[in-house]
Amino acid sequence: MFRRCNDGAVNHRVRRLRSEDWRELRRLRLEALKDSPLAFVEQYDDALALPDSAWQERAASVDRVTFVAVDADDRLVGMAGIFREEAASAMLVGMYVTPAHRGGGAAAAVIGAAVGWARAEPTVDQVRLFVLDVNERAKSFYRRFGFTETGGTMRYPPDPSYLELEMAVSALSAS
Repeated sequence: MFRRCNDGAVNHRVRRLRSEDWRELRRLRLEALKDSPLAFVEQYDDALALPDSAWQERAASVDRVTFVAVDADDRLVGMAGIFREEAASAMLVGMYVTPAHRGGGAAAAVIGAAVGWARAEPTVDQVRLFVLDVNERAKSFYRRFGFTETGGTMRYPPDPSYLELEMAVSALSAS
């Protein structure tokens, strides 16, 4: 089902990433790394240098579930990945929505799908993520989904002058 924009135009629908989406995944990921370089640990030049086989492996991964927002032409316009950790938690990663689709519900839809997936997993008690301490917009967005700061921090690997904050939400309830 497609979600409609305020003007009535079809905006996007959410589905799981498929292995045949690898070219679109590459395009969107490279866009994300260029548009929001501090939001990701992976760096643009490193991702650009990856061979097609690496993108094919990413799209076909069984270790991570990626939810994508797609437009009417099945073009990827947003994404959020999630994977089980060793403990009873899941990690939300790779959240991005292309600028033309921001504010239209795509970000909420992919986050909702990822958290919903975690809530359906019997061994997952919480969903965690890391966000830069200076990214107030992202922190505010995640708070709307019930994520709260845990007090956990780590230095941002590409540039340790930045601090990442851990946020988490319970996967046991819809709170």
